[in-house]
Amino acid sequence: MAQADMLDVSNVEVHYDGAIVALQGVTFTVARNGLVALLGPNGAGKTTLMKAVAGMLPFELGEVVQGNVAFEGASLNGVHPANIARRGVALVQDGRQCFRNLTIAENLRAASFLARTGAAERLEMVFSYFPVLREMQQRPAGFLSGGQLQMLVIAMALMGNPKLLLLDEPSLGLSPVMVQAVFDVVERMHRELGMTVVVAEQTVPRLLKVATDVYVLSRGRVVMHAPPGEADEEALQRVYLS
Repeated sequence: MAQADMLDVSNVEVHYDGAIVALQGVTFTVARNGLVALLGPNGAGKTTLMKAVAGMLPFELGEVVQGNVAFEGASLNGVHPANIARRGVALVQDGRQCFRNLTIAENLRAASFLARTGAAERLEMVFSYFPVLREMQQRPAGFLSGGQLQMLVIAMALMGNPKLLLLDEPSLGLSPVMVQAVFDVVERMHRELGMTVVVAEQTVPRLLKVATDVYVLSRGRVVMHAPPGEADEEALQRVYLS
């Protein structure tokens, strides 16, 4: 694997329940400090690929039956998701999962248990990116709007001090203004922190403007891998409709 590559997914095939083929021969590389757009229509395999990286497939009767997922040169195949998280991989799933009965502050504190050293400094960093969370930190998460919840779960991922941040459809169900706010923060984190980020979306024009690399999935296969300048909306429409 090249020195600059943080993540290397090589010829991966994923089955669910021993029979349903979700990914076929997927090769996917993420350079260190990259911001990668992982695009594709609903059901293309984006979420499955992210869960394969994060080790979450066994919880849904999924399995990597072929190929290898390597993070910083070490295979993640068969590694428990808690250990993958400790190695520095954070997956923010599309369900905005947090403790709804706990306050924002309590959720952030719980998320910091993964990496306690420097937690106070990371909390201040999180509040600098999401000022609204500081203002509302005593509010129970169950009373937050969809956009505020999205900010919270990204902030919780940051509290674990990740090296690789995986965001699964962060724009889902959000207003255009809130989508813009979330992507503003993602772009800032990538630029200011040098954070390596993979964002899975169906299509978000803003993402194509900030991405350093673009992959497109369709029916469990990579059907396009191109620099952002070659993956414009017209090209994506041709892929999606083919």
